Amino acid sequence: MAWRVVTSLGLAALLLGFAYANFQRWRHTGEPVGIGITLMETLAAVLFIVRRPPRETSTQPIAWLAAGVATCVTLFARPIAHPDAGPAAIWEILQIVGLVIAVSGLGVLGRSFGLVAANRGIKTRGMYRFVRHPMYLGSIITFVGYAAENPSPVNIALLVIAVVSQLIRIGEEERTLQQDKGYREYMAAVRYRLIPGLY
Repeated sequence: MAWRVVTSLGLAALLLGFAYANFQRWRHTGEPVGIGITLMETLAAVLFIVRRPPRETSTQPIAWLAAGVATCVTLFARPIAHPDAGPAAIWEILQIVGLVIAVSGLGVLGRSFGLVAANRGIKTRGMYRFVRHPMYLGSIITFVGYAAENPSPVNIALLVIAVVSQLIRIGEEERTLQQDKGYREYMAAVRYRLIPGLY
């Protein structure tokens, strides 16, 4: 219980720092910098706090490390002095597209959402009919939009770390979930993890 409180408070503090930095840039530029990624991370933090206990959780250190990095790394990103909205604010639009995909995945997961690879029940509705990890796909798309809008060396490096950690996280989650016959049947029905036809 104490560990859950500490991790929840730590995640909330990182989220507040990230949201505040983007809000301040919004105030100075008049542009809604990072609104998509801020909304997505806020929803993920809320679901993390109210999540239900898992049936089975991975004990692999790499699963815990990848989950922690993938969850927190985007919150260290910061807006640059003069964000690049791109033609027709394309980077903000990309963030919103990623947000919609992630929210559709989170909406199906509900309180089954968690950070570390665990079995909190198999979900197959909504976006899960097309790819096995729509929430992570949405998260990656959103951060790509943010990093393109705020192209600093630090943000680009954080993007690379985020993508790599999400890929490791997916592998560890599937290693845990494959112990469930229902998930093995789901994998046979939905072949792709993130991008239909590719991966």
